[in-house]
Order: sequence, then C-alpha cells, then structure tokens
Amino acid sequence: MDSEISAQSEGNILIVKGRFKSNSMNLYGLFLLTFNAMKKLDSHHAIVSSYSDMYDLELSTPWHKFEECIVDRKWKGNFNNSMTASIMEAFTNISNDVRNLKILYDNVYNYDYDQMDIILYDIINRIIHDKNLVMESLIQEISLGELQSVKEDRSKPQNQNDENIQEKKDTHGVILQVKPVLAPLNGKPIYELRIGDKIMVKIIPSTSKENYYIDLYNLKDDRGIKIIPATVIDIKSSAGKNNPIEILGEIMPGVYGLCMEDEKLIKLKMYDPKTDSLIDEKTKPPIKKDNPIPSVNTETTGSGKSIIIMFVLFAIILLLFILLIMLS
Repeated sequence: MDSEISAQSEGNILIVKGRFKSNSMNLYGLFLLTFNAMKKLDSHHAIVSSYSDMYDLELSTPWHKFEECIVDRKWKGNFNNSMTASIMEAFTNISNDVRNLKILYDNVYNYDYDQMDIILYDIINRIIHDKNLVMESLIQEISLGELQSVKEDRSKPQNQNDENIQEKKDTHGVILQVKPVLAPLNGKPIYELRIGDKIMVKIIPSTSKENYYIDLYNLKDDRGIKIIPATVIDIKSSAGKNNPIEILGEIMPGVYGLCMEDEKLIKLKMYDPKTDSLIDEKTKPPIKKDNPIPSVNTETTGSGKSIIIMFVLFAIILLLFILLIMLS
C-alpha cells in the first residue's frame, strides 16, 4: 500500500471505474468518477440498463474507452432513465458534500478498496435496492498530460461530407454555422440534450451569409459577437468517438443554427431568461407585403369632418331662417 501511495505523483488525475449488476431485478450498470488534482470530483458518469452485455465491459478497459462506452450507450437510448438520473444525482450530491467527498477521495488516494467500495456500494444500492447487488471497481491514475491528450484527440475535426445534409436543410430556411456556448460547471451535458431545449450559441462569421445575419441582428460589439438562444429541433449522433454530434437549433422563424460537435462529454450553457436576452424585436428583418395597405392621415381626415359639420349646421340655420320668414 505504501508503495502505491508513494508512487502517486502530485497533480495526477485519479479515476474510479466500476460496474454492478442485480440479477434479481435484471439491472446492470457502469460508472466512472474523475478526481482532479484539487481533490474535487471533476466529473462523473453513470448508466443503468436491463441489457446484460453492459456488465461485459472489463474494468481493465482504458478509462477514456470506458467513458465513451457510457456516453455512446446513453446516446443510443438503451438505458433506464429514472435510475440512471438518480445515481447521477447521488454522485452530484457527494461532490457538493465537503465531508463525504474528502472521505471518498482519501480512500481513492490511498487505494483503500474496502472502504471506497462500501461508500460506492451504499450510494448505488440506495437506488437499486437489492441486498444481493454485485459491484466491482478499479482505480486508474493518469497524468494531466494524458487527460489533455485524450481531449485534444477527441476534438480533432473528422473528414466527412455534410453537403447533402446541408442542402436538404437549406430548403426549409436559412442555415447558419454556429458553435454552442460551454458551461463546464453548471451546464447541461450534451448527451442529455433533448428536442425543445434552448441552448446559447454564437454565430461563426465564416462566410458572408453568417456576417450578414450578425449585422442584421446587431450581434457585434466591442467585446466580440454576442451569444443568442436557439431552440433545439434536431439532434443526430452515431456511436463511436470519431462521429460528431449534429445539433440543429431554431434562432428565429426560418433562421436556423447548425453545429457539429466532436466532443461528447462537454456541458452546454442553457438559456436563462433572467440573464440572457433574446434577439431584439427591432433587429428582425422587415416583413414584405405584396399589397400594402395605404396609411390614413388622421389629421387630414379630422379637418375634413369639421368642415362637413359646419356646412350642415349652416344649412340648418338657413332653413330655419327661411321657415320663419314664411310663417310671418
């Protein structure tokens, strides 16, 4: 144990990979916890499913492959949403509990599997509720450089032809190239994104079309290009780390933003009506009408009515005067 502790370099990343199964309830799950050099739970992933092949993933699998397996399965939708969300919430609560987080981290740092597994087993079994639950775990240590290398590899653009997709979507409106705004701390994981969610995006000034709409919506100031909300209307993703996620969002009626994201583990900034503003109504393009209705000059109309009324009164008075003369 002492050799393991002494072997650990300061500033390294500690990762806990785990799998569990409940034969009586036909449930299988995976989880992965990442502790940074500041002794904080930097990220956590978990998934619960009724597919038994979930448990076939070996703990010896490299951490990034293990992580990708969890994320890809979530994208495919092959998981128990309720139990998965509950376990994810339980790990979030641990990360916000200073005392319990320290206890868990110390056990991981010291490679104390017995005490670490007691904590993790208790967290998971509060959701699964099976006294015969089986759980296995493995601690993996990596350097910050290794972590950054994997992230850089994931973010590399992939060569693929999206012209057909773009051409098909352009028939329904204007498609602008955008990029999502990231929020690592309190954002929504991209794999949890759903149709109807409103995310914050930034138009990429890559072509004259994008620049036109940036000017049209008055999105440029001294600090750069302003971010705007877009309502997600389509999400496409394929299994595998080399296949980017395609997100289509509606910025305005008939104007859409398309982004291709290679990283499947990022968190996106969601629209908050308290802090984020919508596109100003004044910046919307003018609506063209084939048969415009001519405007009415109310001032001219009012003066015309006054003249008519005076003329009628004058005619009545004249008529009364003539009638009096005749009677006399």
